Amino acid sequence: MYIVGDNDAVPLKDTVSSGQVQLDPDAGEELRKQFQAQIDQVDSWLERANNSIARPAPLGANPVGDKMRDKFTHRAEGEQYSFVSVMTAYRTVLEQTKNSIVEAIENFTRLDEEQQTELKKHMGTTGA
Repeated sequence: MYIVGDNDAVPLKDTVSSGQVQLDPDAGEELRKQFQAQIDQVDSWLERANNSIARPAPLGANPVGDKMRDKFTHRAEGEQYSFVSVMTAYRTVLEQTKNSIVEAIENFTRLDEEQQTELKKHMGTTGA
């Protein structure tokens, strides 16, 4: 996932890691849950794919059946644009984005704590 700004697309992870992105914990937690639900759904699809889609088709024990079975299995799980490859890449992006959300929540919390500490320092010096 990228953030676009000042003529460049910057990966979300980079802007979050630099502290430029903060996310309110309540809103962030809801967003994190939604990403986790999608990750769980993709995991379910991948499990089903591994158990059924990529399973060799029962085309008979003959040279043509063997070739077709190998072809279908390779398309389901082995090619760059196979279902398993695409879903695995999609899951990776979801996981990275979820991790960025968690980090953005931590940024918000850290900044909030720093500001509270700074405010308490100022309140202590003016109240004396």
